[in-house]
Amino acid sequence: MKPDFDAIVIGAGIIGSCTAYQLAKKGKSVLVLEQFALDNDINSSHGGSRIFRFAHEEAVYMPMAKASLTAWKDLEKETDLELLRQCGFFWAGQPDLIQKRAANLTKNGVPFQVLKGKEIQKKFKHLHFGEKWHALFDPNGGVLLADKCVLAAQRVARNNGAKLQDNEPVLRIESLNDHVDVYTIRARYTAKRLIVTAGPWTKKVLPNLGISMEAQLMGVNYYKVTDHHERFKTENGSPMLLFGDYIDPPVYALPDVDMPGYVKAGVHLGLIVDPDTKVEHPEWMHTIPAKHFGLHVYDLDTSVPAKKVDCFYTVTEDEFFVLDKSPKYSNVFVAGGFSGYGFKFAPVIGEIMARMAVGESIGYDLSHFRINRQIKGKAKI
Repeated sequence: MKPDFDAIVIGAGIIGSCTAYQLAKKGKSVLVLEQFALDNDINSSHGGSRIFRFAHEEAVYMPMAKASLTAWKDLEKETDLELLRQCGFFWAGQPDLIQKRAANLTKNGVPFQVLKGKEIQKKFKHLHFGEKWHALFDPNGGVLLADKCVLAAQRVARNNGAKLQDNEPVLRIESLNDHVDVYTIRARYTAKRLIVTAGPWTKKVLPNLGISMEAQLMGVNYYKVTDHHERFKTENGSPMLLFGDYIDPPVYALPDVDMPGYVKAGVHLGLIVDPDTKVEHPEWMHTIPAKHFGLHVYDLDTSVPAKKVDCFYTVTEDEFFVLDKSPKYSNVFVAGGFSGYGFKFAPVIGEIMARMAVGESIGYDLSHFRINRQIKGKAKI
């Protein structure tokens, strides 16, 4: 029996959509199955904004970041959609760790600026830090317009022949020698290979995968800008913000992209949940970022969030991704465990998964992302 498709992708978030378009561009017949509406506000990819940056603690991400910048710009040209605003990325922390991050950028030929103490406020009038703080400014960083990114990837996938079906939950999968059967609430589909990009639902689609991959509830807050609104606008060079090292867990903020006149802020810490069960996020998901942005950002009312939004991370024990073949099935592949910082790499991850699925050379070091890797501690964001 000839399979219906060359590949089935489960999950139409940013990773699944990018995987689909990369496969479709290779001339493969592709079916994408999404359990919710394509434009849902439930999965990990929804919302107006995500951070893009070159600056990372872990050197393994640098080649992926460089390739991703090119890929996002190519996707902009192909779809005529604005996807990335390069307003910069600002990372405040301890001097020695800032220098370590700067050295990684230097090694890779990426421009940056290190700011010390009062130099920070000279460059960014709305920020204030004491002399113990240093900061790394990455001018190539910025904000990805998340909903538009997903739309763009899906548009390119469709334009290249991929079929996207939403509101169709997967009930079970069966992997046979020469194909995979995927059973949904509507039908059975067959494919030569299956790529699971189900985000928080990965563990439900592929139980006993061999690596911990937990769904975590995250709370995002919107704080009102009270004055000097121009300092918070991306078109004026207001950067993405990450405060760490002295602050553990770190906190992050994005300028007024989602809601004009408001800053989106959160803490890099979640609550393990069942993604199918509604849970109110705890108060500390507001009080932790409110405390630190209240201390270091002028003209921001952090007393009470004007709006709270839930989202999901899918987190591995060491917070490195999973990009690998299933240890149980030779024709099933999985991309997941992005731990809150995978969105920016989506076009490249899609390319990696497409190459992996069709047996091409990958071109990236994936040793950190294997299912059977040795867990040695947490990756640094």
